[in-house]
Amino acid sequence: MYHDDRQSLKETGQKGDFLLPFVAVNTIMPDFYTTYPMHWHDEMEIVYVESGEYEEFVNLERYHVKKGDIILINPCVLHSFRIIDDKRTFFRSIIFNSSMLTSNNTDACSIKYFTPFLDNMYINPIVISSDSPNYELLQQSVKKLISIYDNKDEFFEIMIKSELFNLFYILFKYFLIPEEHESNMKDNTTRNIKTILDYIDSNYMKPITIDELASSVDLSKHYFMRFFKKYMGMTCIEYINDYRLNIATNLLLTTSMQITEVAASIGITNLSYFNRIFKKKYNMTPKEYRYNIDNRK
Repeated sequence: MYHDDRQSLKETGQKGDFLLPFVAVNTIMPDFYTTYPMHWHDEMEIVYVESGEYEEFVNLERYHVKKGDIILINPCVLHSFRIIDDKRTFFRSIIFNSSMLTSNNTDACSIKYFTPFLDNMYINPIVISSDSPNYELLQQSVKKLISIYDNKDEFFEIMIKSELFNLFYILFKYFLIPEEHESNMKDNTTRNIKTILDYIDSNYMKPITIDELASSVDLSKHYFMRFFKKYMGMTCIEYINDYRLNIATNLLLTTSMQITEVAASIGITNLSYFNRIFKKKYNMTPKEYRYNIDNRK
C-alpha cells in the first residue's frame, strides 16, 4: 500500500491494450526528455540502455546507469530519471501487465513463482550490469522481446508471451533471491484467509459488509478487496453469494421452507435479488430448481 501522497503520482497512461498489455517504447535524451518526474504504475518495467548514461531513481534510491545496463522496476514502485550533463542517451522500456504471466486458473507457476514475486517475496537487483554473471542470457532475452515487438511478424503475440516466460525463467534461476521471511508471510496470508472464511461461515445468515470483513483481519477496505480477489480467484461478494446459494439449494431440497424464508435464512431480504443471483448460477429460479429436483425419477 502506498501513502495517499503517492497516489497522485500514479501514471495512468495505457500500456498496450486489453488484448496485449505490453509495449516497448523508445526514450531519447535530450530529444524526448531531460528528466521524468517521480511516478508509479501497476505494470512492471524493464529498461535496457542502448547508449549513453543517465540517473535512474527507484524507490528513492539513486542509480547511475550506463550503456548495456538492464533496470528492473517492479509494479507499483516509485521511479524517475534525469539526464547527466546533457549526454545523449537512448534506452528502451518494456512495460507489461502481470496478467500476461498469470492465469485465471491457479497452477504451479502462479503458486511457486509469480504470486510470491508480485507479493515482493523475492529480492531482485535493480540494475544488472554487463559484468554480472549470466548477464548475456538476460540481455539476449530482453533484446529478443524488443525485436519481436518492433517487427510484429505473424503470431508475434504468441512469441512475446513465450519469450516473456523465458525471461522470467532466467530471472528466477539466476537473479531473484527469496526473502528469508517468505514462510512467515505465507503463514500470515493463510491465517488471514482462514479468519475471513470463518467470519463468513459464522455470519452468512445476516448482511455482511466489506468493512466488517476487512476489519476482521485488520486491513483497509481497498487492500482487502485486492487481497481477497488475488488469493480466492473471485471477488468477496461473488464468494459470499456462492457460499449462500450452496446453503440455499440444500434448504430447497431438504425442507419445505418458503422461498422467502430460504432467502432470509441466508441473509438475503430482497427476494428479487435472491432470484436473480440464483438464476445466474443455476439457470433456473429457486422455485424451478425445487420443482425439477422433486420430480426427478
